[in-house]
Amino acid sequence: EALQAAIDVACRVARSGSVTSLLVEGETGVGKELFARLVHAGSRRTANDPFIAMNCGAITRDLFGSELFGHVAGAFTGASREGKPGVFELANGGVLSLDEIGELPLEVQPFLLRVLEERVVHRIGDSRGRPVDVRLVASTNRDLKQEIAAGRFRRDLYYRIGAVSITVPPLRERGEDVLLLIEHFNRQIATAAGEDPLEFSREALDALLAYGWPGNVRELKNLIGRLHVLTRGRDVRLRDLPEEITASGSGSEAGSDSSASAHELGGTLVEAERQAMKNALAAEGGNLSRVALRLGISRPTLYRKLDQYGIRRGFI
Repeated sequence: EALQAAIDVACRVARSGSVTSLLVEGETGVGKELFARLVHAGSRRTANDPFIAMNCGAITRDLFGSELFGHVAGAFTGASREGKPGVFELANGGVLSLDEIGELPLEVQPFLLRVLEERVVHRIGDSRGRPVDVRLVASTNRDLKQEIAAGRFRRDLYYRIGAVSITVPPLRERGEDVLLLIEHFNRQIATAAGEDPLEFSREALDALLAYGWPGNVRELKNLIGRLHVLTRGRDVRLRDLPEEITASGSGSEAGSDSSASAHELGGTLVEAERQAMKNALAAEGGNLSRVALRLGISRPTLYRKLDQYGIRRGFI
């Protein structure tokens, strides 16, 4: 629900003509830049509207001004002979994503505030202003209110970029979203490599669900890529997962409990439902999206019922 609420806010910002900035907060690896791309996709007026991303944590202190605002020829030692546009000019007419904005040096912040308020950028060494029409999506894994209290972030800039803000929940709070992301990355990586997707055992999926994911979505994506490289064959078992994942939960025990629960559920209705699910899996060749559609249930519900009845889940 928290993730869906965040997505809803981003979509409304994209449709709004009056909101020009959005602050996205969340832990490292939760996918904050995806929200910037969502705003871009939802607010594009033409197919060529630019999307420019800059990670403030990857810029040296001396180059912030040049990267953000650009410079004219000879503005400083080492400046380009032809001059250079900054990311605001490059993003004109589209969306600018400033990741880790909490890393922005305090002395640069007033200039960023001025650009946001006046919608005009001045290149370093140039008195001429250049109008810019840019949607800013700023993101951070820091608590900017604490940064303000510590004197490292300007209060006025915070209120300017954070008039509308969303918090992206960490993966450990998103329940069975883990399963959807596993399927997404599994198919994405398999398609790029020209291979069949991996198939995950019930015990492996239970362990992945139980894991805390300190690295969030980035860690999950990297794991799926690693499994594509290292797994022998196409079947992923509990033993194929890293030790930190198998040690964090009781995947095999959870699988045994699920199977036991399924056997204890007697009655004609339960047997009929189990058989209907098996028939749907066979009819759709194991494609879980089509199986859920065929049965008229959501995919999370399908996953729960597969566990409940001890039916092996595979991503095919």
